[in-house]
Amino acid sequence: MEKWTRPIYGKELIEGRQHRRFTVQNGGFAALCNEFTALGQIIDISRGGISFRYVASEARTCGSAELRILMTDGSFCFERVPFKTIWDSAMPHEFSFGTITLRHCGGQFGDLTQSQKVDLEYFIQSYTLNGACASRSCHVKELGRDRVALHAS
Repeated sequence: MEKWTRPIYGKELIEGRQHRRFTVQNGGFAALCNEFTALGQIIDISRGGISFRYVASEARTCGSAELRILMTDGSFCFERVPFKTIWDSAMPHEFSFGTITLRHCGGQFGDLTQSQKVDLEYFIQSYTLNGACASRSCHVKELGRDRVALHAS
């Protein structure tokens, strides 16, 4: 298992996760659709999962659902992503108004199709601060029917 470092609260945190996390640019949102819908700002994403914060009056139950990943400027929308909530916790020190609190949710992706893996990779390369296109110049190759592949130069 590889180890990565990432800045958190002004310090370098060493992680020993299976997949490297990528910080998402401003405007990245996740919409969780099941018996309860949550829309929140993505904090980070990896090839294995995602974490985001959202405002709610009660905790979500852990379990499987479908997730939608989107950019608010309309440049990207990735739908029907299988998702399983691993944890969901209140962040009352960040925001609280009566029974409404800011919550932080994290989970893992379910089995992704090959097409979904391509979409996820495109999102990581194009919309994260530390993805390949953030550090190198990239160009997009059209694959047909709204599908693209990135190539670093």
